[in-house]
Amino acid sequence: MAASTDKVSISNEESDGQRVGELNTDYHIAGIRIPRYRTPMAQVAMVGFIAFTTVGMSSALSGIGGGGLLNTYQSTNANVAIYSTFAALAFFGGTIYNRVGIKVCLMFGGFGYACLSSAYFLTAHIGNRATGWIVAAGCIEGLSAAMLWTAQGAVTMGYPTERMKGRSFSVFWTIFQMGGVIGSILPMAMNWNSKAGTINDGSFIAFIVIMLCGCLIPLLLIPSDQVIREDGTRVVLPPAPTWQSELKGMYRVMRENLWFLSLFPFFAASNWFYTYQRNDFNAPNFTLRTRSFNGLCSNLFNMLGVWLMGTMLDFPFKSKRVTRVLRTRVGIVSLLILTMSIWGGGYVFVKDTVRGVVPHPLIDLTESDRYTRYIMMYIFWSLYDGAFQAYAYWLMGSLSNNSATLSHYSGWYKSIQSAAAAIVWRLDGLKVSYKNMYFSTWFILTLACCTTFYVAFYRVQEHSTDEFPVLAEEIKDNAGLDDDNGKETYVLADTEKKTAV
Repeated sequence: MAASTDKVSISNEESDGQRVGELNTDYHIAGIRIPRYRTPMAQVAMVGFIAFTTVGMSSALSGIGGGGLLNTYQSTNANVAIYSTFAALAFFGGTIYNRVGIKVCLMFGGFGYACLSSAYFLTAHIGNRATGWIVAAGCIEGLSAAMLWTAQGAVTMGYPTERMKGRSFSVFWTIFQMGGVIGSILPMAMNWNSKAGTINDGSFIAFIVIMLCGCLIPLLLIPSDQVIREDGTRVVLPPAPTWQSELKGMYRVMRENLWFLSLFPFFAASNWFYTYQRNDFNAPNFTLRTRSFNGLCSNLFNMLGVWLMGTMLDFPFKSKRVTRVLRTRVGIVSLLILTMSIWGGGYVFVKDTVRGVVPHPLIDLTESDRYTRYIMMYIFWSLYDGAFQAYAYWLMGSLSNNSATLSHYSGWYKSIQSAAAAIVWRLDGLKVSYKNMYFSTWFILTLACCTTFYVAFYRVQEHSTDEFPVLAEEIKDNAGLDDDNGKETYVLADTEKKTAV
């Protein structure tokens, strides 16, 4: 929809008044005052609770291995469907987000996770006859995930100020991972004495109900342009463009920033390791309650990894020498060291394994002599996962402060990530040996860190600059403004870009 001249004028007046006085960040719902609800952190926390009830619960279910099922065959099919669909649609995630808005993205974004949980529930009763619904539900979740994660990326990267972006992602990720923690406790408690390899019906039903409730939480979010940052500025979003201009914008982002291609291996690696950890390590080696406990530990230490990396990247060091540029470089060097040490050390667990051959009896958490070294390895992998994800989002957030641009970055991130995930899940479905699955994971993580060095060392600046001149040109074209108005808008955006983000 083309922006009108009046809408542009209002946007200019808004920018002029953004720094006048201290704005009230309270919000009223049905006569009830909610303090600081209009702050970026409050909105990030709400998005975190949405992920808590949807993605977090789904993560707990898949973290058990096999989607809570004894046989991992159907969960592998589901994951191939999920990530293939996600890869195709995440590319357009920024377009969908800018067109339909955050609430629609997040509401539908949670629905697909409930569909897949119902498919696992059905599979537990009728076996391979549920394959059709498994694949269909996987595709629905792929579409839902594309919408949810793109909206999440725009909020966590675009709402906060520069110095709060790492902390913002840490808050979101912690709340989200708490869903995995609570979700892991649920089947562990309900199946503690079970000798079966599949969780019981009550566990599946509880997951489905929680996910459906999470689809309603987006109704409590406020519009993006009502969010007020800690420095008194508002989140400034571009007027909704046409689909054609939006697609051209996505193409232009990549064409004018070819260096962004160097991040593609990093994006591809960010979900690659889950296949080995969950289906090739957790599912075949442990009893059902131990698999749930491993998922619980995984989510807890994943949160710790996010906080450690996020705090390091955002820490207000007193020394002016510890700049954002330096922290970016230290972060990627740290990740490379962790990759070589943690994944190098994990080779001892895979060197003698054979697909299809399981320990007898299965390892249980009560057997400290057998279990301790396995859970320690799982914890280190989880710490690494959290640090990796935190750095990925922080790095993208450091490249721009414009929500539309960041939504495109997030869309690229999720699209490449999901395409790679579809490949690795398919490899697992083809029964590639555990050793080769492990080596592929270690290799792609190492490659990812190496190719990211260029962006970390040469593209990150101390302060990001917005792309408002491009926006002003689009406004002029869409609204039919004359050259003088277009020029005036350009100058305003250029002078305000340090405060109006």
